[in-house]
Amino acid sequence: MGHIDMAQIDQNLLQQLPLGLMGIARDGRIQSVNLAMRALLGMREEQLVGNTFIELPESAQRLLRSEPNLYHDIANQRWLKRETYHGDDGERLLMLMDVSEQERLAEENARLRQQVDDLRLTDELTGLPNRRAISQALDLQVSRSRRYQNPLSVVLAKLDLQTLASVQPLSTDPATLAVSRFLRDRLRWVDQIGRWEEDEFVLVLPETGVEDARALLDKVRAEEDTMQLPEPYDDVRPGLVFGLACWAKGDDTRTLLRKAHDALRDDSST
Repeated sequence: MGHIDMAQIDQNLLQQLPLGLMGIARDGRIQSVNLAMRALLGMREEQLVGNTFIELPESAQRLLRSEPNLYHDIANQRWLKRETYHGDDGERLLMLMDVSEQERLAEENARLRQQVDDLRLTDELTGLPNRRAISQALDLQVSRSRRYQNPLSVVLAKLDLQTLASVQPLSTDPATLAVSRFLRDRLRWVDQIGRWEEDEFVLVLPETGVEDARALLDKVRAEEDTMQLPEPYDDVRPGLVFGLACWAKGDDTRTLLRKAHDALRDDSST
């Protein structure tokens, strides 16, 4: 809402503006409408001037009384923005703008940003492959195992939030970053790691059977105490829980991850 001196307005200029403009008297009756306003309402000047809103068709009332000020006119597939300016003498100037193109561009930009996000393969916090990327890597390894019967292990590693009780309710980002680096540094060059959920990681271990995978997890568990967070959390030692699953004939990516999740729940409850 703004204030304006109605007497200072050039009526000829108002008629030429591409914005819909309507002057309203103190008693609520319409005093003037420009060409753009008549076009937006689909009404003639004589149907508007001298009437109050309540005397107008319901479709026109919806546009002129719209709340919030950005109104989606579904019937005509357009977006209209309304603003009202108040004069010192109690008169009002109502402005109606068709902002459909701006809204369409905003929706298109949002859609394109979402597409970019969907194509992004790196987790912003850790720099590791994100869920999309590690899923693709696991798909390739599962396909390879199904074709050649090669061993394959998958580990879900989850941050044990109970070990971060002293950090809460602060962000767990420092712990997540520390865990990601700790795990990455303990994998072989052929292994892959990605961030699956906020506090969960997927380790893909090609050519690795159950015994070798368990040996790796035992080594990781034995070194957990060396994991250190940055200040001011450097006295906190985040813990990890693991879920191990090894590929078996008939497994696909979905069933393999489900087995790993089941094992993760079992490890969390012990």
